[in-house]
Amino acid sequence: MTSEESDRTFLEFLARDAPSAEFEEPIIADRALGASAETVAALERSILLALRVRAALDRSRRREAELSALYETVGDLVALRDVDAVLEAIVRRARKLLDTDTDTAYLALYDPERGHAYVRETNGSVSAEFQHLLMPLGAGLGGLVVQTASPLLQQ
Repeated sequence: MTSEESDRTFLEFLARDAPSAEFEEPIIADRALGASAETVAALERSILLALRVRAALDRSRRREAELSALYETVGDLVALRDVDAVLEAIVRRARKLLDTDTDTAYLALYDPERGHAYVRETNGSVSAEFQHLLMPLGAGLGGLVVQTASPLLQQ
């Protein structure tokens, strides 16, 4: 495969959002046809570049979705006057931003007099117990987040 052919092939893959595995097919085919090491190396560099472009496009799409959700949230919040409705909208949007794989999102508030946080609003939870959960400082993930006052990032 010539350099121009591979460039066109990878652009077509990007245009139709082809699976990552499909980007490997041209190199497998060239190796089967006995392509030189230089040709294979050039093709590998093209694959890496195409996959970097794809990752950048994915980041842009995600950023666009996040900004869209933020604008929708601002619109909702401006229209709402009830505190409960505002908190419900925030938690619903947070869950949406976290992706469709997120089963539950919640907002917990800290009560310094009692020394624990309590669940104030949930989205996706059907458990009445969870909706009234108390989290002592440092106990469980929620209690750890409250204690450190910082997000717990997934590694």
